[in-house]
Amino acid sequence: MSETWHILGVGSIGGLFAHRLHQGGANVRLLSHSTEASSRAISVKTAHSTQSLTFDCSNLDDSSDISNLLITSKSWAAGSALRLIRHRIGDHTTIVAMMNGMQHLEDIQEVAPECTLFLATTTAGCHRAGEQWIAAGEGKTLVGHPDIRPRPSWFGTWQKGFPSLEWCNDINERLIEKVAINACINPLTAVHGVKNGALLDEPYQAKSTQIIAEVADILRELGHSELAARLDQTVQTVMADTAENTSSMLSDVMAGRRTEVDSIVGWLLQQSEREHPALQAMLNHLKSIELTS
Repeated sequence: MSETWHILGVGSIGGLFAHRLHQGGANVRLLSHSTEASSRAISVKTAHSTQSLTFDCSNLDDSSDISNLLITSKSWAAGSALRLIRHRIGDHTTIVAMMNGMQHLEDIQEVAPECTLFLATTTAGCHRAGEQWIAAGEGKTLVGHPDIRPRPSWFGTWQKGFPSLEWCNDINERLIEKVAINACINPLTAVHGVKNGALLDEPYQAKSTQIIAEVADILRELGHSELAARLDQTVQTVMADTAENTSSMLSDVMAGRRTEVDSIVGWLLQQSEREHPALQAMLNHLKSIELTS
């Protein structure tokens, strides 16, 4: 009998991973606010093909238990979204949280402390054009548990459907590194309205250098000295490799949506007892943009 996976937050990544779980043999159900839609078609276009699948929808007010839950919402929305299905989850529920930032970890654990929580991150790119999901490369997906644990039985289903999947024993460190990289790139691109690669050149280079230095200071304060030592080179490489990309934070600003700046920059600042003026200025600037959107 195939596993059933519910997906909460069916945006770009949620739709893409619905397809991948289906390809692995899972029975996929999409959690929906609508009481009218019983199914939803999701079409994913890759470099080689286009595939459309129709998934059953499960209303948030349904009472049936949820055994396996993948959350791909915005980090700031994870806690409130999970509260809407609190009556359907318990100590029998496995949750995989896959989103940017770190704030959602505390929020999920506060709402559902008895659930088994796994963490995931992916470099898979995907954006939506109407009702079509357009995948940008296969990407690599890492999954792990906050404490070192062996692979769970459901990991086999994921391996069948995911093109590049790895069980990661140091998932916490990987996620913190991703937050650090995002904090060095996304806010600057969002404030200045530029693509990632523009940060390598003037007039943005000096501000970028300052932000990288402040993020590295926080990493050292958290005990991640190796991450801090290589942060500058890592960020430069990511900027170059994604030079033509529009960051998710800039996309949110352009669309008038709330960004994940609180879950990324805000979270980092909360971990430090020191002042970091460049990061604080970026946070304040983006919050002011959100208030006027």
